[in-house]
Amino acid sequence: MKRWLKGLGMIGLGLTLSACGNTGETPKGDSTSSMTSEEKPLAETQELRLTAASEIPSMDTAIATDLTSFTVMNNVFEGLYELGPDSKPVLGVAEEKPEISKDGKTYTFRIRKDAVWSNGEAVSADDFVYAWQKVVDPETASGYAYMYDGLIQNATKIINGEMETADLGIEAVSENELEITLVQPTPYFDQLLTLPFFFPQNRTYAEEQGTEYGMSSDHLVYNGPFVLKDWNQASGMEWTYEKNPDYWDNKTVELDKITVNVIKEVSTELNLYENGNTDIATLTGSFVEQYKNDPDIVTTLQAVTFYIEMNNLNNGEATPLNNPHIRMAIASAVDKKAYVDSVLQDGSDLIDGFVPAGLANNPKTDADYREDAGDVLSYDLEKAEKAWETGLAELGKDQLELELITSDTESSKRLAEFLQSELEKNLPGLTIKLRSMPFSMKLDTVRKGTYDMAVNSWVADFADPINYLERFDTDINRMNYSNPEVDALVDKAKATYDNDEARWDTLVEIEKVALGEDAALAPLYQSAESYLLRPQVQDMYRRVFGPDSYKWAWISAEK
Repeated sequence: MKRWLKGLGMIGLGLTLSACGNTGETPKGDSTSSMTSEEKPLAETQELRLTAASEIPSMDTAIATDLTSFTVMNNVFEGLYELGPDSKPVLGVAEEKPEISKDGKTYTFRIRKDAVWSNGEAVSADDFVYAWQKVVDPETASGYAYMYDGLIQNATKIINGEMETADLGIEAVSENELEITLVQPTPYFDQLLTLPFFFPQNRTYAEEQGTEYGMSSDHLVYNGPFVLKDWNQASGMEWTYEKNPDYWDNKTVELDKITVNVIKEVSTELNLYENGNTDIATLTGSFVEQYKNDPDIVTTLQAVTFYIEMNNLNNGEATPLNNPHIRMAIASAVDKKAYVDSVLQDGSDLIDGFVPAGLANNPKTDADYREDAGDVLSYDLEKAEKAWETGLAELGKDQLELELITSDTESSKRLAEFLQSELEKNLPGLTIKLRSMPFSMKLDTVRKGTYDMAVNSWVADFADPINYLERFDTDINRMNYSNPEVDALVDKAKATYDNDEARWDTLVEIEKVALGEDAALAPLYQSAESYLLRPQVQDMYRRVFGPDSYKWAWISAEK
């Protein structure tokens, strides 16, 4: 297991967000969340109606890896810190800022005594110990265990099965006092603690539930602003949030209820919006143009990269994609500009690298990462044809058939059909078979490595290029891709925590090798989000990346 985060430099670590207010643009200036309830023109009914693009795969914080799950978790659970309206960490269940040892490695938190679970039990220091040990336990096979690796003392050895989970650098000194020991000083540790896989779990309750824990809203307890209702994993096409009366900061929460329906067709969602049955509707393709002058429209750039994962080993056997020339041909044969301009038409932009624009800046020149890294892997038909011929010759074949898996949403199917057309047209002898499936099934298929190619997206967990670039590491990526040179560069970037400029140069080099030389994956586009939002919905924070927050949202009385 490679070490993660050997001291990231403070490069672009501030998160950005879109605060949905009563205009069609991202509001500027102070948020109305600073108003008291008495000052807000509150509607009599405080109910928000939302949609989601996919089902919730899991509500176990140690297991979930997707944004849909994280969004729900962010609103029904709470960690030591949470992201405030300005997207900066503010105290959550921590009573006060931690005491930090002189060497910067040991943090001592005190849990606020009014923080309770929805079953009436107090949130304890041991609940954090239990949840964190569960994440690093090899038997859990957590997709985010790597976030602890190289960060929390002994996590690396535990993840590798060389030490017991009880040896993790976290200890309940008392009922309300929690001590955390890091591998090295990490000045942005409070940012990481806002992420769901660092949240607590009620040990007693979770152990009682066993394998049922996190499988339905009836098999969970909550300590956040809301409690989850009417959801189960087997048939989870809708769910409900209700205000948590026992939440320590419930005076801040105005919404009494939030209903969510999974809607996979844009036209269906728009019909619901037009008929007054939902407060939000996501726009794609021609719908963006159709509604561009609507006063309800909001458009924001997202720190999200869409790409094709190309699996080198399927069921342990080498696929044609194990050949770098075949990967290079596929990655160079797609006219990405045509897709974003003619199909998406929603403000999204093509991307010729993995790290999205707007995520992080050079610590010396302030240049964006994409500006420094450049166009690493562009649409180049001549290059694609040459690489394709070389790859086929090395494989001793004149034709190939590959399967491309996607989610079963309308937009995913549209992208898959575009990719199929481009690849079969530009690479003679290539046949692309398409297979769509529910998001959770696709996620499981990719995790198991039983696929050829998959369309996926990566949303940053925090604003630093390493969160993207470490995906090329042998021990982290899901494509069975491995290059010792890339691994060494990733390790170097994580180790260079005392020289931001040198670290930045290494981060740029990683893309040049992993993509420019190896075409480890095929970058497609950086997404923009356009949606319609009722003008009565105030202070609903849809962050540029990371889970949305409804704690501060409220419904204003119609004028």
